[in-house]
Amino acid sequence: MSLISLVDVRKDFGIRTLFDGLSLHVGERERLGLIGPNGAGKSTLMRVLAGLEPPGGGERRVLPQGRIVLVSQEPEMDPERTVLEQVFAESGEKMQLLRRYTEVSDALAHAHSAGSDDTALLSELGELNARMDQSQAWDLEQQIREVLQRLGIGDTHRRVGDLSGGYRKRLALAAALVADPDVLLLDEPTNHLDADCIQWLQGYLQRFRGALVLITHDRYVLDQVTNRIVEVDRGEARSYSGNYAYYLARKAEEDAAEAASEAKLRSVLRRELEWLKRGPKARSTKQKARIQRIEAMQEQPKRQAKGQLSLATNQRRLGKRAIEAEELGVWASDEARDGGASPLLQAFSYDFSPEDRIGIIGPNGSGKSTLLDLIAGRRQAHTGRIELGSTVKLAYFDQHSHNVLEGTDAAGRQRKVIDVVKEAASSVELEGSTLSASQLLERFLFPPAQQHQPVSKLSGGERRRLHLCRLLIEAPNVLLLDEPTNDLDVQTLTVLEDFLEDFRGCVVVVSHDRYFLDRTVDRLFSFENGQLERFEGNYSSYLERQQSKGASTSNGAGTSSSPAPKPEAPSATAAPAPASNASKTRRRSFKETRELEQLDAQLPQWEERRGELEALLAVGGSDYAALEALSEELSALLERIARGEERWLELSELAG
Repeated sequence: MSLISLVDVRKDFGIRTLFDGLSLHVGERERLGLIGPNGAGKSTLMRVLAGLEPPGGGERRVLPQGRIVLVSQEPEMDPERTVLEQVFAESGEKMQLLRRYTEVSDALAHAHSAGSDDTALLSELGELNARMDQSQAWDLEQQIREVLQRLGIGDTHRRVGDLSGGYRKRLALAAALVADPDVLLLDEPTNHLDADCIQWLQGYLQRFRGALVLITHDRYVLDQVTNRIVEVDRGEARSYSGNYAYYLARKAEEDAAEAASEAKLRSVLRRELEWLKRGPKARSTKQKARIQRIEAMQEQPKRQAKGQLSLATNQRRLGKRAIEAEELGVWASDEARDGGASPLLQAFSYDFSPEDRIGIIGPNGSGKSTLLDLIAGRRQAHTGRIELGSTVKLAYFDQHSHNVLEGTDAAGRQRKVIDVVKEAASSVELEGSTLSASQLLERFLFPPAQQHQPVSKLSGGERRRLHLCRLLIEAPNVLLLDEPTNDLDVQTLTVLEDFLEDFRGCVVVVSHDRYFLDRTVDRLFSFENGQLERFEGNYSSYLERQQSKGASTSNGAGTSSSPAPKPEAPSATAAPAPASNASKTRRRSFKETRELEQLDAQLPQWEERRGELEALLAVGGSDYAALEALSEELSALLERIARGEERWLELSELAG
């Protein structure tokens, strides 16, 4: 049974058509993921599903009494309410039941004191009791406080008007989860959430009883939560029954089949045109039919070619010295420091090398963006120093700079897309050829018709893509990326990940996107109580280690003597151990020495095989069974490498 149905829906904005003849049905307990390039109309489609945006054509049908809640990227709220009041107000049926129960209880007490007939009120009160038991409305406030806490919202008495945009987004998400609607529509819910919050949200959505429609760049959430993927692109919506991994496999098969079909059609058409050019002497019925067939092939409608994002930059040489940080310390403000508050960062020292791929993780507000601001020179440290190498050309892709692309030019006119690029360079030398600003924008999927539109008309993801284009024009060799996955579509993220893999320079990433971190970094710094703890490996390896540490702690909690701590990866701020402790360091046994030698030989071999497997998967093919076998081998190999690296660290820390 469909809760929401769109039939032959059309939506356009002036000369731009987002979709036409689109049909989409959302059934009970469906887990639907919407994907597609920025600007394809995903958010608009969400608003049409929610009934907040009228379709330009076609029909929207909804199940009567069905409760639909949309959490948009910029939710509207009453600025005068407190956090708790806002969630109560948006709690839907639960709040209505509580209010009605209070009203009926008061009316029943009044009727009893007045000696009036209270039969109808008693009956309604009984029905309300049953409905409140079923919806768990009795403990609504407890539910609200728990969800708010899980999403990192502690002060429930703050005014909504005093909250940041990210805080308001989390508040709207909390209200939607507590409301427990029949259909939950979420537009980029993981933006502004840290990794722990995302992990909790993923589990919550897996247990959610209603239907779910989800737009997200978090591919782990997309893969674990959804059971159907709908790709919105070039005015069409294609449905795939399965999760994100299934979609990728099917999409690869479709693209290969479509390319083969087009190649075959071109080959046949070329041969037929050659025959036609020779000028057949006889005009028999058979030959006339052949000519008609050629004309039909020429007129056959072709599917518009899908643009491919091309991220490229001139490579600027980076010397041996990139960034040097020594004893860095910073507080939230001068007042916080003078008032004795704990620092965001304390005594951090590290030399960033030209080959570094570093991820910065930690809870919201811990100081991750502050560290990038220090490196970029936007903020001064309270203690310590930071220096950039003489050859460093730095680009900072932060969370907010894309918003300043809007506004007006010197003449007071709204800035156009092409103006943003021309301000940096009217042309650029790239890959041996000279590209104009317009040609460069086309590589970033801004067609000529869109290049002369005001920047304000772009979607959030398109503005982020334009900002990235502007930065790469300047040929940086050090990239600082602060939450780069926010608002970017999945396809753009995949291309960005490939670009970073080949980028010859230093990359420092702040992100809560687990998939992105797994693909782009090989070293992590985790904010923990003002210290940056260093970990060698990607995020999945880090998470496994944290979970194993937690299990070890819980297993040893009830014992009389604590077990010896497991060796840790060295902290970025760790001082050398005192000389008095040196004699207590355990020495490697003969067996452990042999194991370390074997790992020294095996790890490079495993990495080489990893590269071979990734290359084979990148080539793809139509043999799905073979691709699946390669994927399984790569997954097992990555686990083996992670375990091997962790064991190598443990053994190398022991005295030889």
